[in-house]
Parts: sequence; C-alpha cells; structure tokens
Amino acid sequence: MVAAMNWLFLKGLARGKVHWDRQPAAFRAALPDAQLFFLDLPGVGDAIERPAPSSVGAIVEDLRERWLALAAANDGPWGLFAISLGGMLAMEWMARYPSDFSRGVVLASSAANLSPTFKRLLSSSVPNYLRALATRDFERRERLVLGMITNDAEHLEELVQQSVALAPSCPLPFAATTKQLLAASLWRAPEALEVPTLFLGTKGDRMVDPSCTLRLAAHFQAPVALHPWAGHEIPLDDPDWVAAKVRDWLAGGSPGAAESAVRDKT
Repeated sequence: MVAAMNWLFLKGLARGKVHWDRQPAAFRAALPDAQLFFLDLPGVGDAIERPAPSSVGAIVEDLRERWLALAAANDGPWGLFAISLGGMLAMEWMARYPSDFSRGVVLASSAANLSPTFKRLLSSSVPNYLRALATRDFERRERLVLGMITNDAEHLEELVQQSVALAPSCPLPFAATTKQLLAASLWRAPEALEVPTLFLGTKGDRMVDPSCTLRLAAHFQAPVALHPWAGHEIPLDDPDWVAAKVRDWLAGGSPGAAESAVRDKT
C-alpha cells in the first residue's frame, strides 16, 4: 500500500500550473490519498508579479520561499513531480535541500553537463521553436508549441483552443520566458541526489532526445522508464501511464520498460 503524501507539481518552459490538463486527475485516481499542490514559476501565471530569475538556482529559491508556507500548513511527507525545466528545478532543489522531499519524479528533462545542446533541443524542432518565440500571436504560438510537444495530432486543435481559453488566467510574458530558456540552457546536474527519484521520458519526444532522460538516470543511478510513443509533454498524451509508473514505483515495484544504461554515447 502506498502511503499518503503531499505532492508539489512544477511545470516547464513557458507553461503554467493551469496547463497540467488531465494529469492531476489521473494522478489522484492512481494515488487516492495524495494531496496535490501547484506553484507557478516566478514571472508567469499567478506569480507574474515576482521577478523572473535567469538561473535555475534563483528560481528554486523563489519557489521554496512560497512552498515553505504550504509545507507548514500541510503535515506529512512531500514528493516533487516536475517536467522539463521543472525537472531541472526539482533536481536542483532536491540537491540543495534534501530534507524537503522524500520522493522525486522527473519527466523529460536534461542537463548541460550530461547531454550536448543538439540533444537537449533537437534540430528538427528548432525552426518551429524560433517561430514560436518570435510571434506575438498567442494562438499561433500555442499551435507551434503544442505541435512540438504533443504527439496527439487528433486532439491538437482542441488543445490549442484550451490553451487560448486559459491565456487570461496564465500570463506568459516574453521576458520571463527568455530568462527561463537561459536558465535551462545553462543548468548542470549536481553530482548526486539523496532523494529517491524516478525518471520518466519518452521514445516519441520530438523536442528533447530521450537519451537525455537515460543519461540523467544513469548519472544518479536511478530507475527510469520510457513511454513508447508520447511526445515531450507526456502528461498531455498519456497521463494514466505516468500515474501508473509513479504508483508502481512508490509501491516498491519496477517502473517497467526500464533502460539500465545509455546506449548512445554521442
């Protein structure tokens, strides 16, 4: 039986807590005793008034300042569930403050000292990525971004319209986004993590090479699983798979579909 736990969810680059879509519901279905909490990164969403730092460490300090109030009001162990840039924040946080969390789950992330730039941002995604950064047309930007991060082509237009509808509740200023991009590009993984951490990636990632997840897991000697077809935003494409992997890992089982080593040494 999986013990009850509080979980803090962290999104990635140019995303807010409103963009978790079906993942929270799937997580609660798999772990009924879990309590979920969400924080926006500084400079976006409901944290738009907070200065947006340009380093992962500074973003962590901002998030932790706000999380401490949540932790004081909610007893019990805490887990950290984070994707992409959020995963970098999670790893940095757990390395700096290992007593804050008892478990970590990192999805589709990478580190500058473990993977080359051309793996951390695949060349095939660069043209659309640059177009998305350059456009001020929010709907066009979301169509470009979602076209890169989800492989669910059937529901792409629905997801675009959902993002457009959420825009008023989640401002994503260009300046904050570019600072996030700088922070992500420079971040280097710490030597070790004391907090038990599960790494999840996907073979269908068209934005970040799946070897980046494998390298993180190998570096930290941590369990890892790769989804067979989902895009970079695995929670958009298959939230039930993610929730099941977390549940099974917490219960002491193997996450399944694991890779024990990085085959691509490039």
